[in-house]
Formats: sequence, C-alpha cells, structure tokens
Amino acid sequence: MVWLDNSRIIAIFAVVLLHISARVVIQSDIGTTHWWIGNIYDSLVRWCVPVFVMISGALLLDPSKKEDLKTFYLKRLSRILIPLIFWSAFFLLFANLQNIIQGESLPILEWAKIILSGRPYYHMWFLYMIIILYLFTPFFRKIVANSSKNEILALVLLTLIISALNSFLLPESNIFINWFLSYIPYFFLGYLIKEDQSDYPSPIVWGVFLGSVILTAAGCYIVAIKEGLEAGLYFYHYLSVTVIPMSISAFYLLKKLTKPIGSMVLTKK
Repeated sequence: MVWLDNSRIIAIFAVVLLHISARVVIQSDIGTTHWWIGNIYDSLVRWCVPVFVMISGALLLDPSKKEDLKTFYLKRLSRILIPLIFWSAFFLLFANLQNIIQGESLPILEWAKIILSGRPYYHMWFLYMIIILYLFTPFFRKIVANSSKNEILALVLLTLIISALNSFLLPESNIFINWFLSYIPYFFLGYLIKEDQSDYPSPIVWGVFLGSVILTAAGCYIVAIKEGLEAGLYFYHYLSVTVIPMSISAFYLLKKLTKPIGSMVLTKK
C-alpha cells in the first residue's frame, strides 16, 4: 500500500508546517497580513493529525491479522513506548534544568502532573493519545471482524457526532487517558476508507477539501474578531465542523497517490 507510505511522508511535512504557521497566528495581530498568511497555511494542513490516526486504523484494524494480545502489544507498543519514555524524561529534565537556572526546582508532584497532562512538551500529546488507542486496538479489531460495513459506518457516524459536540461544548480533558476517545471515529474511518473501492471524482473531493480549508480560515478570523483568538481557534481543532470533512477528503486524495513520491520526483527530473 504505497499510498499509505506517501501519506505518512506528506503528513510529516504538514505537521512541521502546522507548528510553524500556528506560531505566526498566535504571535501576530488578528487580521494583519502576517496573521492571514499564518492562518491560511495553518488551515491548509489541519488534516495532518487525523490522517495519522486514520493511517494507524487502516493498518491495525485489518481483521485478517491474527495476533494474540501479547504479540500485538509487544510488537506495537515497544515501538512507541520506549521513545515515549525517553523523550518524556528528556523534556522533564530539560524543564527542571531551566527551573534550576532560574533558581527554582521542579517539585516531584509537578512532574507527576506534567506526565498526567500528557505534555512533557506541547507536541508530545499525540504519542500519549495514540498509545492508549493502541491498547484498545485488539478489541476494536474484533468489532471490525464481526460487523458489516454499514454497522462500522454507523459506529463512525455516532462517535464522530459525539466527538465533534464534545470538542465544541467542553474543554479538553487535563488527563491524557481520555483523549483517545475523541479519535476513535478517525481510527475506524481509516479502515473504512482503505477498504472503500469507490472512485470519487477528483474535482468533487478537491472541492470538499479546499472548501473546508477556506471555511476553517474564514471561521477562525470571524470568530476571533468577535470573541477573541482563543474562541476562533476552535476551527483549528481536529474535530471541528470544518476539519472533519477536510481530513476525510484529504485521506481520499492521498489514496490516489499510488506511486512512490520518490519515483514521481525522479520521473519529473
């Protein structure tokens, strides 16, 4: 499945662009040229995290994979648990070193709070979320194996509605063990899209994607002007009303990339 490898590569670059442009949005005055440039670029790549979750679902929910719990956990969690522990310790020590330089020390209780918050450093939240999602994957795989396509689709729609409402109405939980619940629909969507044999016309898929990007950028601006930037940033949320269709259409567009990116670049040269 070359398109999934391509998806990973493109999503990695999208994450980098997201972090760069988000800083511009936060640090610039709303409505200025710099702010709009950051807003457009940020809105353009908000699909990246949902796509990473969908890639995992596309690969891990395949019911043809016969693995017992021990085999599954040793094979998958070892790939993420060791880096998670290492980088968590690294950033915790880094934060403590900064405090020591400032003449303070980081209390042990504060270390525990940082770990439970899932953010030893702000970008690490994804690893804390995905590792809990992996813990439940063997059970999700049984749902896929014993359900029809329509039943899985119904599950996705129900969980997607709940997750979208949750992201709109409630602030994010301060404990990372709850985060995976909101990303369950994307996880199952990855499997459904991978198995979907429909060939949707590219203009329609591109229309949904670009329309969602425009609505994300415009929605952020309109709400930010009226209610403040923090309120406007709702449209950047990975489960906002605009990012959901953006992410789904992005995954369908990526599915069309059936040739390795490297070979396409070499061919053009």
